[in-house]
Amino acid sequence: MNPPTQLFRSTILVSSIITIGLTGLAGCDVGPGVDYSSLGLVPITGEVTLDGEPLSGAVVFFESPDLTQAYATTDEEGHYKIKFNSEVDGVKPGTKIVRISTTASTGEGGEEEDEDGDDDDTPARPSKRSKKDTSNPGERVPSEYNKKSELTVEITSGDSVVDFHLKSDGSTVTPLKS
Repeated sequence: MNPPTQLFRSTILVSSIITIGLTGLAGCDVGPGVDYSSLGLVPITGEVTLDGEPLSGAVVFFESPDLTQAYATTDEEGHYKIKFNSEVDGVKPGTKIVRISTTASTGEGGEEEDEDGDDDDTPARPSKRSKKDTSNPGERVPSEYNKKSELTVEITSGDSVVDFHLKSDGSTVTPLKS
């Protein structure tokens, strides 16, 4: 190949790469300018208790059929506020499987425990459960409310509060909406 032809091909290759890169960047609208209004997010707060006591430090997931999740972490009084992502609160309307765990992580950082329930050298919290979950010994919530969740809730635009009063025996509970 002669030098002018090689230079021409190299120029076209570099131009193509730049064009593809710029085109890709133009489609990536991230940051504070993102408009979530078209999603119809519903702000949801609530309370989680286990055997009548506030369940602090629990992660609450609202899982959609497409496996996307909105999430929250309960405070000392068992209260939570669902987040669509790290930037905006709320959850899309529809039927959700609810998973509640004391050993899960939202992935946002700042949490003491990782997904395995380990937080370095600190021993796992004692379990109040009568049904021992041997797959995750630090978990205080029965698997019927997390891994094998039977909890579901239908989120509509009129909802704002959804409470979960869990039982350590894993028996069926109904979310309380108001």
